[in-house]
Amino acid sequence: MSSKSHKMGLSALTVFVALNMMGSGIFLLPSSLAKVGSISIFGWIISTVGSIALAVSFSKLSFLCPKEGGLYAYTRDGIGEYAAFTETWCYWLSLWVGNVAIAVAGIGYLAYFVPELSKPMPGAIAAIISIWFFTFLNYPGAGFIGRIQKFTSLGMLIPVVGMAVLGWFFFHPDYITASWIVDKKQSSWDAVMAASSLTLWAFLGLESACIVTGVVENPKKNVPIATMLGTLFAAVIYILSTFAIMGVVPAKELAASSAPFSTAAQYMFGNWAGSFVSFCAVVACLGSLNGWVLTTGQVSKAAADDGMFPKIFADTNKYGTPFKGMIITGVLMTLMGYMTVSPDLASQFQIITLLCVFTNVVPYILATAGIYKIMKDNNIASGEYTRYGLIALLALVYSFYALAGSGKDTVFWGSLTMMLSIPMYGWISHSVKQKRETAAATTVTSENA
Repeated sequence: MSSKSHKMGLSALTVFVALNMMGSGIFLLPSSLAKVGSISIFGWIISTVGSIALAVSFSKLSFLCPKEGGLYAYTRDGIGEYAAFTETWCYWLSLWVGNVAIAVAGIGYLAYFVPELSKPMPGAIAAIISIWFFTFLNYPGAGFIGRIQKFTSLGMLIPVVGMAVLGWFFFHPDYITASWIVDKKQSSWDAVMAASSLTLWAFLGLESACIVTGVVENPKKNVPIATMLGTLFAAVIYILSTFAIMGVVPAKELAASSAPFSTAAQYMFGNWAGSFVSFCAVVACLGSLNGWVLTTGQVSKAAADDGMFPKIFADTNKYGTPFKGMIITGVLMTLMGYMTVSPDLASQFQIITLLCVFTNVVPYILATAGIYKIMKDNNIASGEYTRYGLIALLALVYSFYALAGSGKDTVFWGSLTMMLSIPMYGWISHSVKQKRETAAATTVTSENA
């Protein structure tokens, strides 16, 4: 059997990209967007265009800089060591902050069965309990986690795709016109900016194809195409499902709902449908949280192995699990859960997702900015340099636009958190330098042998 048969073709890669984006984060977005208004449709369109520009830039970088580390490698080679550390720091932050958002979304749908969980403190406590449950569940390693991902993906696809198709049969156009902009003091521009920041949350993971280029057939052709097709497919499903919900459920009720897809299903088919969708959403969210807790631990371990994080994050138990690092992130997620307690779970979800978008967009900006030096280092032809340079510029403009739309508080706290990378880098920079020198010496020795 040829090695090619083990690699992903265009269709498989497109599905891979789409599913990585279409995670559990979509489940509470309709409630957050309902607080902005139906004008958020333009936020979806802007996020789609900006996300494609980012995806194309990452695709190009994956071939010009085919090194392990993905965005980290692009940033290091394009801008420098400290910028690469900042990228790693912010990406790690975005992972565990995002885990809190996933837990909140899951509890929001669980509240459909246990109404007490829709209250601020009980909901926050339940989300924190779920975080610790899956943290300890990961102690023996990743043995069974991969096997349940297909099941949890199905739990996500059924309500989201189902709403994108069936919701339009129960659509009320007057709901859309009545809630075009919810806050009448807010300008159209400000509303669209706010929606763009929220909708970017749903596109996080668009760089997935660039990370797995080693297992892709004809990657130079298939990675860019799959990235764009996957992003477009996810965007169409997102827009159709969230806009359909806005036409099924009155805006005021939708904005207050902790389970918007379930509320819409209940309007359409009755209580049984709401219960079924809630069950699917709980499975999708908590199953997704299981995998992302593991991913967060592995990312911090990889950073520690490279000298970028304290050594404790690299310590593993007898199963090879970086459990000490997972405990540390569990404590941080607990603090985040308590600090963001809001009058309702939808509001808490919005606060967390905006912070997550900030910490994720910073790595996107750093990696994309590196494309100019990397293209010059690879002696790219002037026409190609101009084409990809303009696409990268569009991606950068969109990224800063999304950051600005996340609000003054998010930018303030996000910037403050990002600035923590300065003393952190001062703390570990010596060990990073030593590891680089050791690796370089080892390479020279092996070449001379």
